[in-house]
Amino acid sequence: MKVKVLIDKYKWLTTIFWIIITATVTWLIDKSCDRIIPEDPVVVREVLDTIKIVHSYDFGLPNDSVVHAKLRERLDNIELVEEYENKIIKQIKERRESNSLKLDASFPNAKGYSQKSAVPYFSLNISSLQNDFIEIKLSFINESVLRYIYCLSLKIFKVERDKECYVLDEHYNVNGKENLIRIVNTLPKGLYKFSVGFTFKKDRNAVYPNVYQLSKMLEK
Repeated sequence: MKVKVLIDKYKWLTTIFWIIITATVTWLIDKSCDRIIPEDPVVVREVLDTIKIVHSYDFGLPNDSVVHAKLRERLDNIELVEEYENKIIKQIKERRESNSLKLDASFPNAKGYSQKSAVPYFSLNISSLQNDFIEIKLSFINESVLRYIYCLSLKIFKVERDKECYVLDEHYNVNGKENLIRIVNTLPKGLYKFSVGFTFKKDRNAVYPNVYQLSKMLEK
């Protein structure tokens, strides 16, 4: 009888006990989620715009689990970040494959240049001027000619009232049979002429070195 009285008297302790147990279990579930996949993707390394993400896909939990639901929600966010990461990796790969500027390019005796057709040597493709980057791709027909080339050249002219004004004149190293010149598109709206070509080593010291080139008109 005394035991029953004591239980009735301290019944509120039982209620508190179960409240504490419930709160503890909820806290442990939440912490388990944080350990498996953090609330936000963890950036562990950032070099040249590359983002590496640490995460795990192995749940080993039933589909109706509270923990599984939390992990699924966080994975959805991670998948979006991974799409961005893949895009950045692609951009970096293309940037590394593109031709570098030939910083030591010089034509010491040149007073101008003589334009020649590059149709027998390479094909040319230029991306739209509506993109953030302009990509100029040169595909040489015969690799044997590469050893004799001094440098590639890119000349951009803005065309206004039948007049051509220089916008860019750069020289690039040759990467091989396939070449990619990639520049940031800062051109204002208008009509442009792109002249892309190369000069042979034997013509470097000429007064009017031959430039074998192809030209295309593009509008922004």
